Amino acid sequence: MSILIDVLFIDFCLKNMSQFSKFFLCSIFFICGIVSCKKKSNSVYPHTVSIQYRITPSSGISQATSVIYANETGGLTNISNQNLPFSKSFSRAVNRGNALTLRGDASGTGSLKLEILVDNSVVKTATFTGSSVITGQISYQFQ
Repeated sequence: MSILIDVLFIDFCLKNMSQFSKFFLCSIFFICGIVSCKKKSNSVYPHTVSIQYRITPSSGISQATSVIYANETGGLTNISNQNLPFSKSFSRAVNRGNALTLRGDASGTGSLKLEILVDNSVVKTATFTGSSVITGQISYQFQ
């Protein structure tokens, strides 16, 4: 009789341990999920970032007829007849929803690669091609 009670007790414990283990593991995964979804500290606005704009031409294109970019104050700067490749760097305080934009125009056959970098990481890039006129614009919005 004692052996039967011991076997029943062990069986009861194993069944409950299994349910407890499942609950425990689910709880751990849930907590890990919540912690990993926490926003990074650099998502707090406003904060200052380094911004770099780059325009790289294909061979044969040495000048942009126009370069327009969002500047240090959030306004637009327009440069005519800019030698390529073009690069502009500065630091600026940004808020959620602020946007960066870069536009490049050139005459000729080839391509222009436009890039926006924030804190030395490329956040937006695109290559635009044309056979007589090349026009391209990219934008990035802070989330």
